[in-house]
Amino acid sequence: MQKGFTLLELLISVGIITLIGAASLASFINSRNIRDLAASGQNVISIIKLAQSKTLAGENNNLWGVHLEQSKFTLFEGATYAGAISTQAHLLPPNIKIANIALAGGGPDVLFQKLTGKTTKNGTFDLQVKSDGSQKFSITVDSSGKVYKTETAPTPLNTRIIDTRHRAFNLGWSIQNSLTMTLTFSDPPNSDIIFPIAMIPPPTRASFDWSGTILVGGQNQTLRIHAISITGTNTILHVDRDCRKNTKKAAIAIDTSQIAVFSADCQTVTIGAFGGTISEP
Repeated sequence: MQKGFTLLELLISVGIITLIGAASLASFINSRNIRDLAASGQNVISIIKLAQSKTLAGENNNLWGVHLEQSKFTLFEGATYAGAISTQAHLLPPNIKIANIALAGGGPDVLFQKLTGKTTKNGTFDLQVKSDGSQKFSITVDSSGKVYKTETAPTPLNTRIIDTRHRAFNLGWSIQNSLTMTLTFSDPPNSDIIFPIAMIPPPTRASFDWSGTILVGGQNQTLRIHAISITGTNTILHVDRDCRKNTKKAAIAIDTSQIAVFSADCQTVTIGAFGGTISEP
């Protein structure tokens, strides 16, 4: 007697192998889509943050933004994408697209403001898997300039736990021979608290680093003011003011030349007449 497989058995075996192969292929494609979607979403967020950083730093003394299209997103330099001075395009994977752009004022461009890093082009948009629109990575850009995956919104800016202000001032003049730094704290309805600080080392100095805690209206105000560069013609001055430790409006001046005023709620930094240009270090 001869033993072997019947035609029916062969057909069943081939069918099972085909089903297993199809399931494996579908699983592979789905895994690839998920991976590409997540990576693309994080890449878009990174480039938008880069545009904000370049604007705050005053790079080339221009605004920077990101232009969104279905198959790519582009970092651009200038007040508009159409009139961009320079561009850097980033292609999306062929299985991913940008969709549902809903930015304030319309249009596909996210553009940031100098000094504050805020934007009037706040809103949302999606990255989607082309073959399955239900698979998406939604991105939110809020008016403060923060950008994040929509369902992972950060704590609002006015929460003092995370809201800190670290600012760099390119003064355009030298503090080599300055004598006194003055901190003025507002404590309404009480009078302002004026705190003069003798600057050390004495002139002609090549460094300056002050930190301290001052009691204002029963609340400690703690900050650090230090120069990372002092030359004969210029100074780069850093102000570190953690809002977990500061609750009062504070003005900073050197030899009566006002550098900046920090609001009590940590939302605004106003440059004084001698504050030069401001950026985030």
